[in-house]
Amino acid sequence: MQTRNIDYQEERVYAATRLIILFIFTLSSFIISTDIIPKIPLVRLVLGGMILLSIAYNAFIAYKPDLFVSVRKNVLIFVDLLALTLFILIFEKYGVYLFALYVLIVMQSSLYFGVRYAYTSLASATLAWVLLYIYSPYWHTRYDIIIAFAVTALMTTLFSIRFIRTAEETETVLAEAVIEAQPDEKNTFLASMPSREKYKEAIEDIIKRKEPFNLLFISLDKFQVLTDRHGFKTGEKIMEEAAKRLKNSLNDDDFLARLGGGEFVIISKQKRTFLRKYLKKLEENTMGVCKVDGINALIKIHIGVSLYPENGQTVLLVSKCADDALHAAKENSSVNHMIYGNIQ
Repeated sequence: MQTRNIDYQEERVYAATRLIILFIFTLSSFIISTDIIPKIPLVRLVLGGMILLSIAYNAFIAYKPDLFVSVRKNVLIFVDLLALTLFILIFEKYGVYLFALYVLIVMQSSLYFGVRYAYTSLASATLAWVLLYIYSPYWHTRYDIIIAFAVTALMTTLFSIRFIRTAEETETVLAEAVIEAQPDEKNTFLASMPSREKYKEAIEDIIKRKEPFNLLFISLDKFQVLTDRHGFKTGEKIMEEAAKRLKNSLNDDDFLARLGGGEFVIISKQKRTFLRKYLKKLEENTMGVCKVDGINALIKIHIGVSLYPENGQTVLLVSKCADDALHAAKENSSVNHMIYGNIQ
């Protein structure tokens, strides 16, 4: 599911991109001789340490995604800005070419991590500029350059914050418009289904009560291909038929929600002893040919399953496990469902 755990996925992209950039900078540092910058070995040493930290960070978010989320993001931003300030101190007149990285770090952290990190990154950058002005005799006399880049970083941050908030408001308006338009169409069943927000409330509530459950992420196979080939309305009708079949297969205390696109989620309290039988029933009752708008469309689903509390005791972790299981099910052509604990 491409839209699952958006914050987590964006953090992974940011961390991976940062690691690649550090490798590039480290390799580039070996081009610079000690005749040009006498302290370049120190720069290489710091970059090497940052690479090791970055590798550890990538491993940490992969295996412990729900731990110290806010702290680790702020630490990463602070370390990057502190290291950048050290490099500018060392490079002196050549450091002017690195000032643009202040703007890049502040902007990227806000776009990938969220609005509140724009403020923390800007605060860290401000501290870095103050230290640069106080402790560097070279940059003390060139405070106009520091001010110019500080203003640029501030304006960029404000633009990023406005962009993010505008995008969020637009998404909300579009979602409300879709909900209002749905009742006039034939697929009123989809409109009446719980949304992503209702699902979040449901899973947070059940975890708060510490009740065991099974989390099922469900994806319609090649749904986007069907929509592209036969049109949006036909795709929605196929989605509605799949939703009805899923609904008819549920137990009384199951929770089914639509997540958007060809994606659904089920929170089930089915006993683990009968879980495989339950999954088989879902597959048999849901998959098959349906006739929509004069075409015969094949409904096929993939299911990723995680167990609470065995596979995670937070929303983020149990969701990540279900997402990983879903990807494993998609990659294995011999099965339609995968339980997280069975991933090889």
